[in-house]
Amino acid sequence: MAIGHPEIDADHQLLIYLVNTVELVLRHPEHIEQLSMAFDELERYAHEHFEREEKIQVAWGYRHLDEHKGEHRKLLDSLKLLRKTVEQAIVDSDDPQAAVRQHSEHVSQFLRSWLLDHVVKVDTGMRELFIKSKVF
Repeated sequence: MAIGHPEIDADHQLLIYLVNTVELVLRHPEHIEQLSMAFDELERYAHEHFEREEKIQVAWGYRHLDEHKGEHRKLLDSLKLLRKTVEQAIVDSDDPQAAVRQHSEHVSQFLRSWLLDHVVKVDTGMRELFIKSKVF
């Protein structure tokens, strides 16, 4: 999944870790109180990563910057909507742990595709830019 820029690649590894953290909490609904914190960290770091990645793209003259920024906004919006849906299901449920179990598979699949699809289909477009430079 490496794209050839050490800072971006390190960010991607941490994002995978944060997705795994959300999934871990979902698999253990008895720790439901930590779900909000796990989502907070994922959202915060995703936002920081996207800003950092966009600054790198500007510095490197990445020609698809505007499209890429749009993708980042869509990703953040979809993450916020997913979180809102799950948290509302928990609030509306008589059994919050059951609500977490009910949504856990969907959330896991969504988060994995949310991150992996973006990196594989969109971020790898930057790989050629970094390879051509032979800086890394």
